[in-house]
Amino acid sequence: MISVECQARPISPSPCLSATTECVVFALCAQTYAVAAASLRTCLSLPRLTALDDTPAYLVGAFDLRGELAPVISPAALDGSTLPPAASRDLLIVVDAGGHPLALHADTMLGIEPLSAPSSHLSHLPPWKQRLASVGSGVQVSLSGGEACYIEPSLIELVADIDIDSGTEQSADERLWTFERELDTAALALLETRAERYRGLPRVGQSRRAWRTETQR
Repeated sequence: MISVECQARPISPSPCLSATTECVVFALCAQTYAVAAASLRTCLSLPRLTALDDTPAYLVGAFDLRGELAPVISPAALDGSTLPPAASRDLLIVVDAGGHPLALHADTMLGIEPLSAPSSHLSHLPPWKQRLASVGSGVQVSLSGGEACYIEPSLIELVADIDIDSGTEQSADERLWTFERELDTAALALLETRAERYRGLPRVGQSRRAWRTETQR
């Protein structure tokens, strides 16, 4: 189990969503999502994850990527929907979120497409709606291949609301078990092998973590 602590930071101006010209497009459970192509770090096969304490229900777990803790978000659960289970063939779209890696769970990578009309869909939104765009509010953007739900990674909260009644929420371990429930022993071993490989990749640059981690023995 890993605990996560985010330092408080002042409210910053909303990102200029209208500046996005290209999007990485992916799918999960037949829903299409888009994220700014400029934020893309890499795309990986799903590794074995470790549970994170005190995190929201859409944060499934995390893995070690070149010495950086990479939280994994389920876009399908951002709006409070049921967490979809993992499959060994699933992917992670790893993006930059304020200088740190953030991985988005996907079952299909659709490619990179131009944003057809960014200003008409996003630039007019007030800051509170831009915030909602990152948590599954259904803000749609037009792409060359159709409509997609836009995600702004830097606005996704990684720490659970302290006002949430913990008695109605799954623990981090239960949430991860729910995510992995359809995987058999062979599939879990494959995910574990991938996790070890990603952990061992050469680290590039200096990590600036906004949280501290502590692994239980």
